[in-house]
Amino acid sequence: MKHSTWLWRSLLTGVCLGTMWLSSGCTYLKYRGQDAMDMIDIGFTFSSKPGFALWYDFVPVIPVGIGYVDGQFLGLGGGQFGLMPHYEESYGLGVWGQEEVGFGDFDIKKPETVDFQRSGLIGMIQGPFPGPDYMISCPHYIHLGWIGVVGSPRYLQMADFLLGWIGLDICFDDGMPRGTWFGRSMFGTWSPPPEAAVPAPKDGPLRR
Repeated sequence: MKHSTWLWRSLLTGVCLGTMWLSSGCTYLKYRGQDAMDMIDIGFTFSSKPGFALWYDFVPVIPVGIGYVDGQFLGLGGGQFGLMPHYEESYGLGVWGQEEVGFGDFDIKKPETVDFQRSGLIGMIQGPFPGPDYMISCPHYIHLGWIGVVGSPRYLQMADFLLGWIGLDICFDDGMPRGTWFGRSMFGTWSPPPEAAVPAPKDGPLRR
């Protein structure tokens, strides 16, 4: 009788541990997939109204150019893939620049749904400082009239993808719509799930 009870308890414990392991494994792979989608923005832009962009920025130090595009994006951008709404407004003078970009489900009136940052020596002092999404990245935007192209390798996100396989989340974005510096533990896979919404940047979107 005691042997039977021990057997049933062991079996129940094994089932519980197995369920927990499978659940953790699914979450782990989901986060790795999200990290992979964050490594680059690449695709084409389209707008119903004429726009213009000629923009380069080695975030956070060298912003150069100007851009304004309010239309659609086809490709991989902002961690999403497909045809989606897209917005980009940027100004750069080398030592100062600012950029606002949104992919997919965003509202430029809600700062928490877009990426807004300043770069260059003066821009970094002024703030807001680039967040993990586009820190150490190289955005390129070319848009002439109604069509354009985007190519933005995101190097910190590439490192985040690789380190994610050993459980580190250096961009603080596992399970989050976007990363915020030290918004949660760097030990992403084993961190508790986020409980609060992503805070808005201290400085809102560009206003015209």
